[in-house]
Amino acid sequence: MPGKPQSEATKAHIKRSEQDHVMDLAVAAYQAELAKTGPEKKKGLRAICTEISKEWRKKTGREVTLNHGTLNRLAKGGARLTTFNANKGWLLPEEVEVVIEYATDMAACGFPLTHKLLKEHVDEICHSRLGDKFPAEGVGKKWTTRFLEKHSDHLSTYTSRPLKDVRGRAVNPATNKAWFELLGEVLEKGDDGQPIAQECCYGVDEAGFQPEIGGSSNKAIGGKGKRVQHEQQGGGRENTTVIVTICADGTSIPPAVIFKGKSYQASWKQNNPTNAS
Repeated sequence: MPGKPQSEATKAHIKRSEQDHVMDLAVAAYQAELAKTGPEKKKGLRAICTEISKEWRKKTGREVTLNHGTLNRLAKGGARLTTFNANKGWLLPEEVEVVIEYATDMAACGFPLTHKLLKEHVDEICHSRLGDKFPAEGVGKKWTTRFLEKHSDHLSTYTSRPLKDVRGRAVNPATNKAWFELLGEVLEKGDDGQPIAQECCYGVDEAGFQPEIGGSSNKAIGGKGKRVQHEQQGGGRENTTVIVTICADGTSIPPAVIFKGKSYQASWKQNNPTNAS
């Protein structure tokens, strides 16, 4: 399944990262040449740039052009432009790591940050360190967008799926451990003290739909590579659950739909191609 198309800023960031990596290879190669003590002629800056670029093109199929003047400056201990620009940002490198970790942890707990919340968090950090030197209005309107693009290898945006807070609190290490211990005991002993055969084990999955919050979704920030980003929200306890079951041999049984009701209506069986019960 294809992902979201990359923005121009993200493409530029990836290109700069590749350029820096290839330049690092060139710096290492040039410094190795300077360290040689034999009588053979040492390779110059231009020769190293050409050689490393050819090796990278052969390895990846991508063209990366290196500047011999930049190579000379970096080999002498100079700073690259990307490092210089990073040092001009509002956040220090260690603060960037803290913000990324905070955003990832909050998303994992079901409370993902929005652009507004991310801005507020960054503003607090900068205000506490810079005081009156930091603008009263905080970082700019597009700052969080550029931040996410720059750190797209760690963070991404999602359309959040609602998760009732009572369900979110139920997902924790203690309940997970208790569940798997109980499942292991059932598989080992069964109903008559005999282990349950593997061919009698079915895979079951369920999806819940909460009427009170089902239409509420936001753009949320979470860790890179997730399929779904849940967001805990309040709501009533009413829930419609759909359960699907499949066996290892490929057969399946009709899905089951569970919802609150006082009586069964025959019309519910109409337009029911999966014969759900």
